[in-house]
Amino acid sequence: MKTFFKLLLINILLLASCKEEKKESPKTTITESVEHKEESFTTNKPSENTTIASKEHYICYNSDDIKDLKIWIKFNNNKATDVKYKRQKTSIALTYLKEEFIKGGAHPTIIKYYNEIIDDKLNGQYILTHSGIWDYVKYIRVKDHKEFKFTIDHNSNNYSDKPCF
Repeated sequence: MKTFFKLLLINILLLASCKEEKKESPKTTITESVEHKEESFTTNKPSENTTIASKEHYICYNSDDIKDLKIWIKFNNNKATDVKYKRQKTSIALTYLKEEFIKGGAHPTIIKYYNEIIDDKLNGQYILTHSGIWDYVKYIRVKDHKEFKFTIDHNSNNYSDKPCF
């Protein structure tokens, strides 16, 4: 009987020691080098909407704080490639950094990080969050770390092959 309890105790200890620890995604700050290679941050999580992800499309956003501030973001194969502000002449290219996939709730949350490079210098960082039918953007400007927040404009023709402005 003592042998049975010893084996039971050993098995419990082994099971407890083999339990996988929760690992957090690495945090990327805006001051990190922009020379990271895309493949070092890419995750292999499937896209929530693969029919839209495989083609070029646009999503339109309204500023949460500034009434007339609007942007669109162009996506190709489920990665943001460009951002354009209303009344701006040209779009700005975005450089993909990494992706986080968070399970839970009614829908998984996908967070993607992009750098904005202007004249070979880091100008800002875009953090795009998608969950269900909601899309959010947080832009952090490098020079003063000021944040601008945007929410999808559900009244625009989102996921179309034409920008909203």
